[in-house]
Amino acid sequence: MARKRIAGTALHTYEDVDNVLRKIGEIDRDLLLSQAATDEAIDHIKQSHKQRCEPLHAIKADLERQLKEFAEARRVDFAQVRTRELTFGAIGFRISKSIQIKNVGDTLKALLDLGLTNCVRTKQEPDKEAMRELSRETLTTVGAVLKEVDAFGYEIKREAIPAPLAR
Repeated sequence: MARKRIAGTALHTYEDVDNVLRKIGEIDRDLLLSQAATDEAIDHIKQSHKQRCEPLHAIKADLERQLKEFAEARRVDFAQVRTRELTFGAIGFRISKSIQIKNVGDTLKALLDLGLTNCVRTKQEPDKEAMRELSRETLTTVGAVLKEVDAFGYEIKREAIPAPLAR
């Protein structure tokens, strides 16, 4: 399909521009009101769901507690076989390992002092804010460019837009 060239613009005066800004402001207000109504409806649905499911969560937690108590009372049954397969599922014990760190700063320093850098995560990425201060030659050397754009913008004076009439 061939490109269509648009000749001129629909706006010819600053009054036209001002009317467009008013219209954008009205649309923004309507979008915000619609979003607020949607958010309120979603919150109501979530609250209703939570109230309906609360008793089920309580029953489930009690049943899980009963399973755990049963298995712990018969821990000897799980000495050789760690999991007991049943018709509707399985119960059992699993060795779980986790690292507990009392003070992250002290642990990090000790790991680095011991040369255990493989145990330290380091995220490295270019600092674009700092790179703005580099010369164009340096930026080219590191494979970057400083892009400057004279970007158009507009601002809506929301308080100047009249409220819609009651529907």
